[in-house]
Amino acid sequence: MAKRIRNKANALLPRKVPQVAKLIISGIIMSLAISAFAVVFLSAFFLVAESPFVERNLQYIIVGITMSSIFIGSVYATFKVESKGLIVGSIIGFCYVSLSLLIGLYVAQDMLSIWVTVNKFVAGIAAGALGGLVGVNLS
Repeated sequence: MAKRIRNKANALLPRKVPQVAKLIISGIIMSLAISAFAVVFLSAFFLVAESPFVERNLQYIIVGITMSSIFIGSVYATFKVESKGLIVGSIIGFCYVSLSLLIGLYVAQDMLSIWVTVNKFVAGIAAGALGGLVGVNLS
């Protein structure tokens, strides 16, 4: 019985994995840029029009902007990584919330409630993980 020799040219080579840390940072930067753009747009809207609906629901609009930007940043990063979507997305969500809390503490100089902080971290990590799963499935 003759041995079958495998052709090395046909063997699948492992794909080159991009640097994950660089893509995590780019995902965080994209999330922050989307949030900044949305806040500037919302501020311009407040200057032009007076809407009682927006004033009543501003808290929920800001939460929606935050979760959407974390989701989009996680999708972007994990689409490029093509693996580890849950981990990369969760890291992006955690880092985004950490940066936003640090910026908020610096600007407002208020004390935070532990429950509000935990709620923000859980929501940010969940949005990042969901975006990571979507980004991996899109690639």
